[in-house]
Amino acid sequence: MVFGLTATNSGTVLIIYGRPNGLASTNSQLLFQSIFVFPPTFESLNGVEDNDFFGKSLASGDFNCDGITDLAVGTPDEDVTIDGELRSNVGAINIFYGSVDGFADLGQGSTFLLQYPAPNSFIEENDRFGWSMAAANFNGDTFNGIACDDLAVSAPFEDFNAINDVGFVSIFSGSDQGLSENDVEIINQVTDGLTETIVESHDQFGYSLAAGHLTSNGGMGVFDLVVGIPGENIDGEINAGAVQVFKGSFGGLDNAIPSDVWSQSGDIIGVVEANDRFGSSVAVGNFNGDFLDDVAIGVPRENLNSAGINDAGSINIIYSGQFGLETDGNQIFHQDTDGIDGDAEDDDRFGDALTTGDLNGDSIDDLVIGVPRENNSKGAFHILFGSSDGITTVDSIFEKNLGGGEELDEMGYAMTIANFGNGKQLAVGIPGDDSEVGGFNDAGSVEVFSFNNDVIFKNSFED
Repeated sequence: MVFGLTATNSGTVLIIYGRPNGLASTNSQLLFQSIFVFPPTFESLNGVEDNDFFGKSLASGDFNCDGITDLAVGTPDEDVTIDGELRSNVGAINIFYGSVDGFADLGQGSTFLLQYPAPNSFIEENDRFGWSMAAANFNGDTFNGIACDDLAVSAPFEDFNAINDVGFVSIFSGSDQGLSENDVEIINQVTDGLTETIVESHDQFGYSLAAGHLTSNGGMGVFDLVVGIPGENIDGEINAGAVQVFKGSFGGLDNAIPSDVWSQSGDIIGVVEANDRFGSSVAVGNFNGDFLDDVAIGVPRENLNSAGINDAGSINIIYSGQFGLETDGNQIFHQDTDGIDGDAEDDDRFGDALTTGDLNGDSIDDLVIGVPRENNSKGAFHILFGSSDGITTVDSIFEKNLGGGEELDEMGYAMTIANFGNGKQLAVGIPGDDSEVGGFNDAGSVEVFSFNNDVIFKNSFED
């Protein structure tokens, strides 16, 4: 399991290895920016700094096609000196290549990547490259029979032609040599053949990313990319938000294949409103067991107008057919939906974080919804289970941050599901948790939840 830790805002990443009986702190690793490997075109990386936010985003995949998982770590507020000029919050990513002994240290088999190999003028202050990442094989390539994963990395605050915060996504292609700045594809809202949305200031294309098999191409080992654009204006409503799906092919995220754009308009349930920020979070999972992945979309600033509640939050589910996402059967959920426990309140931001996986062992993915501002930001999460009919509220679970929970803990800010050695488990971040050891404020912790006959068990980990 991988946790991003930003207690001093410079950031570290803690690796805790799974064992046959679950996670254990034995031989855990702490990664941070102590030694840098960087391209010779860049004069200076300013090392460990305040507010770098190393570990703000994480993604894992086999980037060098050796059958061992590698780790990408985003540092969206990294400062870089280029051509004698200090540029703040440019952003960067580090790649740690896995081995039978775990992850390599910086400078010993790791890679440092920036947004472009050239020209340097494209690398601007406040781009925040590394804000979000998704790893998958977007072009279906292999090496010695092993799939080579690619890495999508967003810079949602990238400017374009004097338009602020348009956003770009860089696709680094995996190979037997790993990831390189010399093999990068750039996608955005003006990519040739992919213009289905209008480029506007503060669109923040790439604010969230996810990858999955959304079309029948998935049977050939090719993944598609889901891109959140929460600042997109829809029908004149500012920051209503949208999601764009780029379809993978053996040529990559092929410009010849039209992308799909989705929002709370047309046949998608919901009302397009200003500042909903549809697409602030996205997650992919097979929610109905049909062998194609579906998409969950967070709308954390959704107002529940009938109840007069602002920024309560909601999520939309859009299901896949043979050729991609379809409007048939799409759903919307929020804390006032029948069968979902809890009460919708101002600024809960239901759907601020999402993750998916099969928690109950029925071979159908379930959906976990973070509500980090629930109950004065103590935080909470909901679990909605998948079924042959899709996501359902039957037997849904609502877990609050009770007991030792405090205001501003923000339980549910980040979550992931994986097999840590004891079956599928859910790890939930509590970044504002105060440490029980040493009395440090906002040190942060992670709780790991296990499921057995619908009973939840949990273990806690602190920095």
